[in-house]
Amino acid sequence: MKRSIFLTGMLLPLLSYSQSADSITRSRLLTAAPRLGGVTITNQVAPINANGNTFTMQLPVADIGIPLYKNFTSKHPVLIKTGLRYQGLLLSNEKNIGSTNFHSITVPLLFSYSFSRATSITLLGSVSVGSDFKRSIESEDMQYMAGVRIGFRQNKSFKYGVTFAYINSYSGEYLLPLPDFDWTINKKLSFTGILPARASLKYKLSAAQSLGLTASIGGSMYRLHEGEQAQYLHLRQNSGGLLYDLSLGKRWKFSLIAGHTFMQKLETFNMDQKIPFNKFNELDDRKPNVSYSQNSFIFQGGISYQF
Repeated sequence: MKRSIFLTGMLLPLLSYSQSADSITRSRLLTAAPRLGGVTITNQVAPINANGNTFTMQLPVADIGIPLYKNFTSKHPVLIKTGLRYQGLLLSNEKNIGSTNFHSITVPLLFSYSFSRATSITLLGSVSVGSDFKRSIESEDMQYMAGVRIGFRQNKSFKYGVTFAYINSYSGEYLLPLPDFDWTINKKLSFTGILPARASLKYKLSAAQSLGLTASIGGSMYRLHEGEQAQYLHLRQNSGGLLYDLSLGKRWKFSLIAGHTFMQKLETFNMDQKIPFNKFNELDDRKPNVSYSQNSFIFQGGISYQF
């Protein structure tokens, strides 16, 4: 299971996307529809010093969610939602990988249906392309995910679910069960997580400000079009730190994270370095061409707007 955790990190954006659909599992006596669309922009900076090389890694992300259809007035609320996600990996002063700018575009699709105020089902999928874009896009550049999530709302303060996800990535094909939860402990404390990839404990300083602890596991892959041999770049990053949130009104939110990585690897592999279906124990048998393995401080800032 430990070797499969990085795959959960790759799914974090889409799984968080499906968690938000639980907000439609509410009383039918709605006075206002929940805000289910939004734009989020973040950027993470990490200084790397490994193998005698010093460079800076940036991870910019722009994420937009757009409701296509919603009906919260019926006995069984329905939501259909899509969006667009850009994720970059920018390397400053790195000299061994060959390319320094990598980009990915992901298009997600979500369908959520509520059986009752307590139970819902969500179908979700995505297609993405990640590359240094030095060549035209080919079918080998695509990655896919499909899943189904069963959500439960025990009461107003606690909801949970489990997602069964199929992933087709550059390193192989996988099937993963992923539990998640959202727990309002009291008026001040809240605890959310997608296990084992992310967990956050927040304390409300005021109506607009929160301070907390967060830990996450992130991952991303990109095609590397450098040289004659087809390769892919794989980033794995486990980190934890302090989280600060500031809300301005009901739509704007700013966030800051300062922390440190527990494990951080940036590696390139030949495209034939794939493992058989769900053979997680063989992930560490892959032989990298270039490998940076060094922990570092991380700093991340973000802004989001809900509509």
